[in-house]
Amino acid sequence: MKKYLTMIGLVSLSFAYAQGGPLVINNYTSYDFHTRVTAANLATPGCYFYVALDNPELVIPGGGSATYNSYNIPGTSWKVSTSPSPATLRLGSHPSLALGGAISNNTKWVVSQFQFYQSGTPLSVGAVGDTSYTCEPVPNIFITPQASVEWFTVTSGSTTYTYLQIY
Repeated sequence: MKKYLTMIGLVSLSFAYAQGGPLVINNYTSYDFHTRVTAANLATPGCYFYVALDNPELVIPGGGSATYNSYNIPGTSWKVSTSPSPATLRLGSHPSLALGGAISNNTKWVVSQFQFYQSGTPLSVGAVGDTSYTCEPVPNIFITPQASVEWFTVTSGSTTYTYLQIY
């Protein structure tokens, strides 16, 4: 009976999240935008079910944009934690992180920690994200001398798009 209830719970979590959808980053400034993003499962108690970009940070050049549909970003490694144990380092190509993988299906994008650069010179830092993520509380809008950074979601059909707008 215990196994049966566990399986029902995991299946319901899969349907609840089914990959939080694409992350779309639009940089409308002349500054380079460097970010490390985190995704998490908001339905899991505690703050240990997360996936955080470890290396390298994502770089969106001034005037550029990027869309990421999963963690399978070439050359990336991610810190993955599904229990109170220390996080495990996994390559973005790991099957559980691919679109439809176990981790990918049970998380959604929640935080962007960022820094602006101009000609390689580091400038302002900040963080934005989903304000319902209480494990790392951040605002959904952050204003720096270089730009405003905004985090929001748009749902179309069964897909939720998470946007990081830099303007």
